[in-house]
Amino acid sequence: MSSISSIAKTIRTFAELLQVEIAFFNYEGVLVASTEEYQVQKKDRVYLPFFQKQNKEAVSFVKDPGHMKMCKGCHFQSNCPSKAEILIKITKNDNHYGFLSFVSFTSEGQEKLIAQQDQFKYWLTQLSEIILTILDGSGEFKYTGRNSKENINYIIGNHTQLKKLKELLSRIANSTSSIVITGETGTGKSLLAKFIHEQSMLRKGEFIEINCASIPETLFESELFGYEEGAFTGANKKGKPGYFELADRGTLFLDEVADLPVHLQPKLLKVLQDGMVNRVGGINPKKVNIRVIAATNQPLEEMMEAKKFRSDLYYRLNVIPIHLPALRERKEDIETLVPILIDRLQNRTGKFIQTCSEGFLKRLQQYHWPGNIRELENVIEYSMNMERSHQLTESSLPDFLHPVLLQSPKKLKEQNDLKDMEKDGILQALNRYGYDFEGKKLVAEQLGISVRTLYRKIEKYNISVPVR
Repeated sequence: MSSISSIAKTIRTFAELLQVEIAFFNYEGVLVASTEEYQVQKKDRVYLPFFQKQNKEAVSFVKDPGHMKMCKGCHFQSNCPSKAEILIKITKNDNHYGFLSFVSFTSEGQEKLIAQQDQFKYWLTQLSEIILTILDGSGEFKYTGRNSKENINYIIGNHTQLKKLKELLSRIANSTSSIVITGETGTGKSLLAKFIHEQSMLRKGEFIEINCASIPETLFESELFGYEEGAFTGANKKGKPGYFELADRGTLFLDEVADLPVHLQPKLLKVLQDGMVNRVGGINPKKVNIRVIAATNQPLEEMMEAKKFRSDLYYRLNVIPIHLPALRERKEDIETLVPILIDRLQNRTGKFIQTCSEGFLKRLQQYHWPGNIRELENVIEYSMNMERSHQLTESSLPDFLHPVLLQSPKKLKEQNDLKDMEKDGILQALNRYGYDFEGKKLVAEQLGISVRTLYRKIEKYNISVPVR
Protein backbone atom coordinates (compact mmCIF):
# COMPACT_ATOMS: atom_id res chain seq x y z
CA MET A 1 0.00 0.00 0.00
CA SER A 2 1.37 3.47 -0.94
CA SER A 3 1.91 6.14 1.69
CA ILE A 4 -0.98 8.23 0.32
CA SER A 5 -3.33 5.24 0.51
CA SER A 6 -2.21 4.58 4.10
CA ILE A 7 -2.77 8.20 5.06
CA ALA A 8 -6.20 8.25 3.40
CA LYS A 9 -7.25 5.08 5.22
CA THR A 10 -6.01 6.45 8.56
CA ILE A 11 -7.85 9.73 8.01
CA ARG A 12 -11.11 7.89 7.27
CA THR A 13 -10.72 5.87 10.48
CA PHE A 14 -10.11 8.96 12.63
CA ALA A 15 -12.99 10.80 10.94
CA GLU A 16 -15.44 8.00 11.71
CA LEU A 17 -14.31 7.75 15.34
CA LEU A 18 -14.29 11.50 16.03
CA GLN A 19 -17.18 12.47 13.72
CA VAL A 20 -15.20 15.29 12.14
CA GLU A 21 -14.03 16.16 8.60
CA ILE A 22 -10.25 15.86 8.09
CA ALA A 23 -7.86 17.11 5.41
CA PHE A 24 -4.10 16.77 4.93
CA PHE A 25 -2.31 19.18 2.56
CA ASN A 26 1.31 19.19 1.48
CA TYR A 27 3.53 22.21 2.10
CA GLU A 28 2.40 23.72 -1.24
CA GLY A 29 -1.25 23.70 -0.20
CA VAL A 30 -2.24 20.78 -2.45
CA LEU A 31 -4.67 18.23 -1.01
CA VAL A 32 -3.03 14.84 -0.37
CA ALA A 33 -5.92 13.06 1.39
CA SER A 34 -9.21 14.00 3.04
CA THR A 35 -12.71 12.90 3.88
CA GLU A 36 -15.20 12.96 1.01
CA GLU A 37 -17.25 15.82 2.45
CA TYR A 38 -14.18 18.04 2.69
CA GLN A 39 -13.50 17.63 -1.03
CA VAL A 40 -17.13 18.40 -1.84
CA GLN A 41 -17.07 21.59 0.22
CA LYS A 42 -13.56 22.97 -0.35
CA LYS A 43 -12.11 21.10 -3.36
CA ASP A 44 -8.45 20.11 -3.65
CA ARG A 45 -6.46 23.24 -2.75
CA VAL A 46 -6.15 25.33 0.36
CA TYR A 47 -5.49 29.07 0.59
CA LEU A 48 -1.83 28.68 1.51
CA PRO A 49 -1.19 32.19 2.97
CA PHE A 50 -3.89 31.50 5.56
CA PHE A 51 -2.22 28.28 6.67
CA GLN A 52 1.25 29.86 6.66
CA LYS A 53 0.16 32.73 8.89
CA GLN A 54 -2.16 30.72 11.12
CA ASN A 55 0.30 27.96 11.96
CA LYS A 56 2.86 29.93 13.92
CA GLU A 57 1.67 28.04 17.00
CA ALA A 58 1.88 24.26 17.33
CA VAL A 59 -1.92 23.89 17.16
CA SER A 60 -4.34 26.66 16.19
CA PHE A 61 -8.10 26.92 16.67
CA VAL A 62 -10.07 28.91 14.08
CA LYS A 63 -13.53 29.92 15.29
CA ASP A 64 -14.47 32.23 12.43
CA PRO A 65 -13.13 30.90 9.09
CA GLY A 66 -13.39 33.31 6.18
CA HIS A 67 -13.75 36.41 8.33
CA MET A 68 -10.23 37.01 9.60
CA LYS A 69 -7.36 39.15 8.36
CA MET A 70 -5.39 36.17 7.08
CA CYS A 71 -8.38 35.07 4.98
CA LYS A 72 -7.87 38.06 2.70
CA GLY A 73 -7.36 36.88 -0.86
CA CYS A 74 -9.03 33.48 -0.40
CA HIS A 75 -11.96 32.82 -2.76
CA PHE A 76 -13.89 31.67 0.34
CA GLN A 77 -13.38 35.06 2.04
CA SER A 78 -16.62 36.08 3.82
CA ASN A 79 -18.28 32.93 2.49
CA CYS A 80 -16.33 30.00 3.91
CA PRO A 81 -18.24 26.70 4.24
CA SER A 82 -16.15 25.85 7.33
CA LYS A 83 -17.77 26.67 10.66
CA ALA A 84 -14.68 25.91 12.74
CA GLU A 85 -11.21 24.46 12.17
CA ILE A 86 -8.30 23.15 14.20
CA LEU A 87 -4.97 23.26 12.36
CA ILE A 88 -1.48 21.91 12.85
CA LYS A 89 1.71 22.26 10.84
CA ILE A 90 3.58 18.96 10.44
CA THR A 91 7.35 19.41 10.69
CA LYS A 92 10.41 17.39 11.62
CA ASN A 93 14.09 18.36 11.59
CA ASP A 94 13.29 21.67 9.86
CA ASN A 95 11.48 19.82 7.05
CA HIS A 96 7.90 20.93 6.39
CA TYR A 97 5.64 18.00 5.50
CA GLY A 98 2.35 19.87 5.26
CA PHE A 99 -0.80 20.88 7.15
CA LEU A 100 -3.44 18.81 8.92
CA SER A 101 -6.91 20.14 9.68
CA PHE A 102 -9.99 19.05 11.61
CA VAL A 103 -13.03 20.85 10.15
CA SER A 104 -16.75 21.14 10.76
CA PHE A 105 -19.21 22.36 8.15
CA THR A 106 -22.25 22.30 10.48
CA SER A 107 -23.33 24.39 13.46
CA GLU A 108 -23.61 21.27 15.61
CA GLY A 109 -20.07 20.25 14.72
CA GLN A 110 -18.85 23.79 15.40
CA GLU A 111 -20.27 23.66 18.92
CA LYS A 112 -18.65 20.27 19.47
CA LEU A 113 -15.23 21.45 18.28
CA ILE A 114 -15.41 24.52 20.51
CA ALA A 115 -16.66 22.65 23.58
CA GLN A 116 -14.16 19.80 23.23
CA GLN A 117 -11.27 21.61 21.57
CA ASP A 118 -8.66 20.27 24.02
CA GLN A 119 -9.60 16.68 23.14
CA PHE A 120 -9.65 17.44 19.43
CA LYS A 121 -6.25 19.17 19.64
CA TYR A 122 -4.88 16.04 21.31
CA TRP A 123 -6.22 13.75 18.56
CA LEU A 124 -5.02 16.16 15.87
CA THR A 125 -1.53 15.92 17.30
CA GLN A 126 -1.74 12.13 17.47
CA LEU A 127 -2.90 11.87 13.85
CA SER A 128 -0.12 14.22 12.69
CA GLU A 129 2.43 11.93 14.37
CA ILE A 130 0.96 8.92 12.58
CA ILE A 131 1.06 10.71 9.21
CA LEU A 132 4.65 11.78 9.86
CA THR A 133 5.60 8.17 10.64
CA ILE A 134 3.98 6.96 7.41
CA LEU A 135 5.74 9.60 5.30
CA ASP A 136 9.07 9.13 7.04
CA GLY A 137 9.06 5.40 6.57
CA SER A 138 7.65 5.12 3.05
CA GLY A 139 10.66 6.35 1.08
CA GLU A 140 8.27 7.21 -1.75
CA PHE A 141 8.08 10.95 -1.39
CA LYS A 142 10.46 13.68 -0.43
CA TYR A 143 8.89 16.63 1.38
CA THR A 144 10.96 19.75 1.69
CA GLY A 145 10.07 23.04 3.35
CA ARG A 146 9.62 26.23 1.34
CA ASN A 147 12.69 27.78 2.95
CA SER A 148 14.99 25.22 1.42
CA LYS A 149 17.30 26.78 -1.17
CA GLU A 150 17.30 23.53 -3.14
CA ASN A 151 13.55 23.96 -3.72
CA ILE A 152 13.98 27.28 -5.56
CA ASN A 153 13.90 25.76 -9.04
CA TYR A 154 13.98 29.07 -10.92
CA ILE A 155 17.56 29.85 -9.86
CA ILE A 156 18.86 26.36 -10.51
CA GLY A 157 20.99 26.06 -13.62
CA ASN A 158 24.29 27.06 -15.18
CA HIS A 159 23.11 29.81 -17.51
CA THR A 160 25.35 32.90 -17.35
CA GLN A 161 22.53 35.17 -16.15
CA LEU A 162 21.58 32.71 -13.41
CA LYS A 163 25.16 32.56 -12.14
CA LYS A 164 25.17 36.35 -11.92
CA LEU A 165 21.77 36.27 -10.20
CA LYS A 166 22.99 33.85 -7.52
CA GLU A 167 25.95 36.10 -6.84
CA LEU A 168 23.67 39.14 -6.64
CA LEU A 169 21.28 37.41 -4.22
CA SER A 170 24.15 36.59 -1.87
CA ARG A 171 25.17 40.27 -1.83
CA ILE A 172 21.72 41.72 -1.13
CA ALA A 173 20.65 39.26 1.58
CA ASN A 174 21.06 41.88 4.32
CA SER A 175 19.74 44.78 2.26
CA THR A 176 16.28 46.36 2.39
CA SER A 177 16.67 48.32 -0.86
CA SER A 178 13.82 48.26 -3.37
CA ILE A 179 13.97 45.75 -6.23
CA VAL A 180 12.34 45.48 -9.65
CA ILE A 181 12.18 41.97 -11.13
CA THR A 182 11.56 41.77 -14.87
CA GLY A 183 10.90 38.73 -17.02
CA GLU A 184 8.27 37.04 -19.13
CA THR A 185 5.18 35.43 -17.67
CA GLY A 186 6.02 32.10 -16.04
CA THR A 187 9.71 32.78 -15.34
CA GLY A 188 9.19 32.75 -11.56
CA LYS A 189 9.12 36.43 -10.54
CA SER A 190 6.71 35.87 -7.64
CA LEU A 191 8.66 32.89 -6.32
CA LEU A 192 11.93 34.80 -6.56
CA ALA A 193 10.42 37.68 -4.58
CA LYS A 194 9.41 35.24 -1.83
CA PHE A 195 12.89 33.74 -1.81
CA ILE A 196 14.50 37.18 -1.45
CA HIS A 197 12.19 37.90 1.47
CA GLU A 198 12.99 34.59 3.16
CA GLN A 199 16.73 35.30 2.96
CA SER A 200 16.50 38.94 4.12
CA MET A 201 16.66 40.65 7.51
CA LEU A 202 12.88 41.14 7.26
CA ARG A 203 12.09 37.42 6.95
CA LYS A 204 10.35 37.37 10.36
CA GLY A 205 7.83 39.88 9.04
CA GLU A 206 5.01 39.21 6.61
CA PHE A 207 5.36 38.75 2.86
CA ILE A 208 2.35 40.58 1.40
CA GLU A 209 1.71 40.03 -2.30
CA ILE A 210 -0.46 42.38 -4.36
CA ASN A 211 -1.45 41.75 -7.95
CA CYS A 212 -1.83 45.30 -9.29
CA ALA A 213 -3.81 44.04 -12.28
CA SER A 214 -6.50 42.31 -10.24
CA ILE A 215 -7.56 45.13 -7.89
CA PRO A 216 -10.28 47.49 -9.22
CA GLU A 217 -8.95 51.03 -9.62
CA THR A 218 -11.73 52.40 -7.39
CA LEU A 219 -10.58 50.19 -4.49
CA PHE A 220 -6.84 50.41 -5.03
CA GLU A 221 -6.12 53.36 -2.74
CA SER A 222 -8.06 51.96 0.23
CA GLU A 223 -6.55 48.50 -0.29
CA LEU A 224 -3.00 49.82 -0.51
CA PHE A 225 -3.10 52.47 2.20
CA GLY A 226 -6.10 51.43 4.31
CA TYR A 227 -8.89 53.71 5.53
CA GLU A 228 -10.26 55.22 8.73
CA GLU A 229 -13.73 54.90 10.22
CA GLY A 230 -16.33 56.65 8.06
CA ALA A 231 -13.88 57.36 5.24
CA PHE A 232 -16.54 56.51 2.64
CA THR A 233 -19.96 54.92 2.31
CA GLY A 234 -19.82 51.24 3.21
CA ALA A 235 -16.50 51.53 5.05
CA ASN A 236 -15.87 49.21 7.99
CA LYS A 237 -16.85 50.98 11.20
CA LYS A 238 -13.47 50.21 12.74
CA GLY A 239 -11.50 51.22 9.67
CA LYS A 240 -9.07 48.88 7.97
CA PRO A 241 -5.29 48.62 7.64
CA GLY A 242 -3.89 48.64 4.12
CA TYR A 243 -1.25 46.40 2.59
CA PHE A 244 1.54 48.75 3.65
CA GLU A 245 0.60 48.41 7.31
CA LEU A 246 0.16 44.65 7.02
CA ALA A 247 3.66 44.40 5.53
CA ASP A 248 5.28 46.53 8.24
CA ARG A 249 8.69 45.04 9.15
CA GLY A 250 8.33 42.70 6.20
CA THR A 251 8.12 42.75 2.41
CA LEU A 252 5.48 44.23 0.12
CA PHE A 253 5.49 42.59 -3.32
CA LEU A 254 3.84 44.59 -6.11
CA ASP A 255 3.27 42.07 -8.89
CA GLU A 256 2.39 43.47 -12.34
CA VAL A 257 3.39 46.93 -11.08
CA ALA A 258 2.97 48.37 -14.59
CA ASP A 259 -0.80 48.20 -13.98
CA LEU A 260 -0.61 50.50 -10.96
CA PRO A 261 -3.07 53.38 -11.58
CA VAL A 262 -1.22 56.55 -12.64
CA HIS A 263 -3.01 58.79 -10.12
CA LEU A 264 -1.82 56.59 -7.23
CA GLN A 265 1.81 56.49 -8.29
CA PRO A 266 2.71 59.80 -6.54
CA LYS A 267 1.20 58.51 -3.27
CA LEU A 268 3.21 55.31 -3.52
CA LEU A 269 6.32 57.36 -4.23
CA LYS A 270 5.72 59.49 -1.14
CA VAL A 271 5.40 56.41 1.09
CA LEU A 272 8.65 55.03 -0.31
CA GLN A 273 10.41 58.35 0.28
CA ASP A 274 9.03 59.19 3.74
CA GLY A 275 8.26 55.74 5.15
CA MET A 276 4.90 57.11 6.33
CA VAL A 277 1.42 55.83 5.42
CA ASN A 278 -1.71 57.95 5.62
CA ARG A 279 -4.97 56.00 5.52
CA VAL A 280 -7.85 57.26 3.38
CA GLY A 281 -9.74 59.73 5.57
CA GLY A 282 -6.93 59.78 8.12
CA ILE A 283 -4.94 62.70 9.54
CA ASN A 284 -2.26 60.84 11.50
CA PRO A 285 0.38 59.18 9.29
CA LYS A 286 1.88 55.89 10.49
CA LYS A 287 5.52 54.93 10.26
CA VAL A 288 6.23 51.69 8.35
CA ASN A 289 9.44 49.79 7.78
CA ILE A 290 9.13 47.63 4.69
CA ARG A 291 11.00 46.47 1.65
CA VAL A 292 9.21 46.88 -1.68
CA ILE A 293 9.80 44.37 -4.46
CA ALA A 294 8.05 45.06 -7.76
CA ALA A 295 7.72 42.79 -10.78
CA THR A 296 6.55 43.24 -14.33
CA ASN A 297 6.64 41.63 -17.76
CA GLN A 298 6.11 45.00 -19.44
CA PRO A 299 8.81 47.51 -20.56
CA LEU A 300 8.64 50.21 -17.87
CA GLU A 301 11.14 52.39 -19.74
CA GLU A 302 8.76 52.59 -22.73
CA MET A 303 5.83 53.26 -20.41
CA MET A 304 7.75 56.18 -18.88
CA GLU A 305 8.23 57.70 -22.33
CA ALA A 306 4.50 57.28 -22.98
CA LYS A 307 3.72 58.98 -19.63
CA LYS A 308 2.00 55.82 -18.34
CA PHE A 309 4.52 55.26 -15.54
CA ARG A 310 6.22 57.98 -13.51
CA SER A 311 9.97 58.16 -13.97
CA ASP A 312 10.57 59.27 -10.34
CA LEU A 313 8.68 56.21 -9.06
CA TYR A 314 10.56 53.97 -11.47
CA TYR A 315 13.94 55.16 -10.23
CA ARG A 316 12.82 54.87 -6.60
CA LEU A 317 11.73 51.26 -7.15
CA ASN A 318 14.50 50.17 -9.49
CA VAL A 319 17.38 50.43 -7.01
CA ILE A 320 18.32 46.80 -7.62
CA PRO A 321 17.17 45.54 -11.05
CA ILE A 322 16.87 41.78 -11.56
CA HIS A 323 16.02 40.10 -14.85
CA LEU A 324 14.91 36.48 -15.10
CA PRO A 325 15.79 34.95 -18.49
CA ALA A 326 13.18 33.09 -20.51
CA LEU A 327 13.43 29.30 -20.49
CA ARG A 328 14.10 29.22 -24.26
CA GLU A 329 17.25 31.26 -23.55
CA ARG A 330 18.59 28.62 -21.19
CA LYS A 331 17.41 25.30 -22.57
CA GLU A 332 20.59 23.69 -21.24
CA ASP A 333 19.02 23.99 -17.77
CA ILE A 334 15.97 21.89 -18.69
CA GLU A 335 17.90 18.69 -17.92
CA THR A 336 18.52 20.03 -14.40
CA LEU A 337 14.99 21.35 -13.88
CA VAL A 338 13.08 18.23 -14.94
CA PRO A 339 14.10 15.90 -12.06
CA ILE A 340 13.46 18.69 -9.55
CA LEU A 341 9.96 19.22 -10.92
CA ILE A 342 9.32 15.47 -10.99
CA ASP A 343 10.29 15.25 -7.32
CA ARG A 344 8.15 18.25 -6.45
CA LEU A 345 5.06 16.89 -8.24
CA GLN A 346 5.12 13.31 -6.97
CA ASN A 347 2.79 13.94 -4.05
CA ARG A 348 0.37 15.96 -6.21
CA THR A 349 0.10 13.30 -8.91
CA GLY A 350 0.37 10.26 -6.66
CA LYS A 351 3.01 8.83 -9.01
CA PHE A 352 6.50 7.64 -8.15
CA ILE A 353 8.52 8.54 -11.23
CA GLN A 354 12.24 7.86 -11.02
CA THR A 355 13.59 9.35 -14.25
CA CYS A 356 12.81 10.33 -17.86
CA SER A 357 13.95 8.89 -21.18
CA GLU A 358 16.40 10.59 -23.55
CA GLY A 359 13.62 10.98 -26.12
CA PHE A 360 11.39 12.70 -23.55
CA LEU A 361 14.15 15.14 -22.65
CA LYS A 362 14.99 15.79 -26.31
CA ARG A 363 11.36 16.73 -27.06
CA LEU A 364 11.43 19.23 -24.18
CA GLN A 365 14.66 20.81 -25.43
CA GLN A 366 13.24 21.22 -28.95
CA TYR A 367 10.22 23.21 -27.76
CA HIS A 368 10.26 27.04 -27.51
CA TRP A 369 8.43 27.33 -24.11
CA PRO A 370 6.36 30.52 -24.43
CA GLY A 371 5.00 29.85 -20.91
CA ASN A 372 8.49 29.32 -19.47
CA ILE A 373 8.97 27.29 -16.25
CA ARG A 374 5.27 27.41 -15.40
CA GLU A 375 4.49 25.73 -18.74
CA LEU A 376 7.31 23.22 -18.21
CA GLU A 377 5.88 22.31 -14.82
CA ASN A 378 2.42 21.83 -16.36
CA VAL A 379 3.89 19.53 -19.04
CA ILE A 380 5.75 17.47 -16.42
CA GLU A 381 2.61 17.17 -14.30
CA TYR A 382 0.54 16.11 -17.33
CA SER A 383 3.13 13.52 -18.33
CA MET A 384 3.34 12.10 -14.81
CA ASN A 385 -0.43 11.66 -14.76
CA MET A 386 -0.37 9.93 -18.17
CA GLU A 387 2.70 7.73 -17.59
CA ARG A 388 2.15 4.09 -16.61
CA SER A 389 5.77 3.20 -15.86
CA HIS A 390 8.37 4.65 -13.48
CA GLN A 391 10.03 6.56 -16.32
CA LEU A 392 8.60 9.49 -18.28
CA THR A 393 8.60 8.67 -21.99
CA GLU A 394 7.65 10.50 -25.21
CA SER A 395 4.28 8.75 -25.27
CA SER A 396 3.22 10.53 -22.09
CA LEU A 397 3.84 14.04 -23.49
CA PRO A 398 0.89 16.25 -24.48
CA ASP A 399 0.05 16.31 -28.19
CA PHE A 400 1.49 19.75 -28.92
CA LEU A 401 5.00 18.44 -28.15
CA HIS A 402 4.80 15.84 -30.90
CA PRO A 403 6.15 17.35 -34.16
CA VAL A 404 4.08 15.04 -36.42
CA LEU A 405 0.89 16.22 -34.79
CA LEU A 406 2.00 19.84 -35.00
CA GLN A 407 2.38 19.50 -38.76
CA SER A 408 -1.12 18.09 -39.16
CA PRO A 409 -3.69 20.66 -40.43
CA LYS A 410 -6.41 18.65 -38.73
CA LYS A 411 -4.59 18.86 -35.38
CA LEU A 412 -4.05 22.61 -35.80
CA LYS A 413 -7.76 23.05 -36.48
CA GLU A 414 -8.62 21.02 -33.36
CA GLN A 415 -6.33 23.19 -31.25
CA ASN A 416 -7.84 26.39 -32.67
CA ASP A 417 -11.34 25.04 -32.03
CA LEU A 418 -10.40 24.40 -28.39
CA LYS A 419 -9.10 27.96 -28.06
CA ASP A 420 -12.34 29.32 -29.53
CA MET A 421 -14.35 27.19 -27.11
CA GLU A 422 -12.32 28.48 -24.17
CA LYS A 423 -12.75 32.10 -25.28
CA ASP A 424 -16.50 31.62 -25.76
CA GLY A 425 -16.77 30.04 -22.31
CA ILE A 426 -15.00 33.00 -20.69
CA LEU A 427 -17.17 35.50 -22.59
CA GLN A 428 -20.38 33.72 -21.59
CA ALA A 429 -19.32 33.66 -17.94
CA LEU A 430 -18.33 37.35 -17.99
CA ASN A 431 -21.64 38.31 -19.58
CA ARG A 432 -23.42 36.37 -16.86
CA TYR A 433 -21.49 37.51 -13.79
CA GLY A 434 -20.16 40.89 -14.93
CA TYR A 435 -16.90 42.49 -16.02
CA ASP A 436 -16.11 44.13 -12.67
CA PHE A 437 -13.71 42.60 -10.15
CA GLU A 438 -16.42 40.78 -8.17
CA GLY A 439 -17.83 39.38 -11.40
CA LYS A 440 -14.40 38.18 -12.48
CA LYS A 441 -13.90 36.48 -9.12
CA LEU A 442 -17.12 34.53 -9.70
CA VAL A 443 -16.05 33.71 -13.27
CA ALA A 444 -12.69 32.40 -12.07
CA GLU A 445 -14.38 30.27 -9.41
CA GLN A 446 -16.89 28.93 -11.97
CA LEU A 447 -14.09 28.01 -14.39
CA GLY A 448 -11.92 26.49 -11.67
CA ILE A 449 -8.99 28.86 -12.23
CA SER A 450 -7.37 31.66 -10.24
CA VAL A 451 -8.31 35.31 -10.81
CA ARG A 452 -4.74 35.87 -11.94
CA THR A 453 -5.05 33.16 -14.61
CA LEU A 454 -8.39 34.61 -15.72
CA TYR A 455 -6.76 38.01 -16.29
CA ARG A 456 -4.06 36.38 -18.41
CA LYS A 457 -6.66 34.62 -20.54
CA ILE A 458 -8.67 37.85 -20.93
CA GLU A 459 -5.50 39.52 -22.18
CA LYS A 460 -4.61 36.54 -24.37
CA TYR A 461 -7.98 36.56 -26.15
CA ASN A 462 -8.15 40.39 -26.22
CA ILE A 463 -11.48 40.40 -24.35
CA SER A 464 -12.76 43.88 -23.46
CA VAL A 465 -15.81 45.30 -21.69
CA PRO A 466 -18.66 45.47 -24.25
CA VAL A 467 -19.97 48.89 -25.22
CA ARG A 468 -23.60 49.25 -24.11
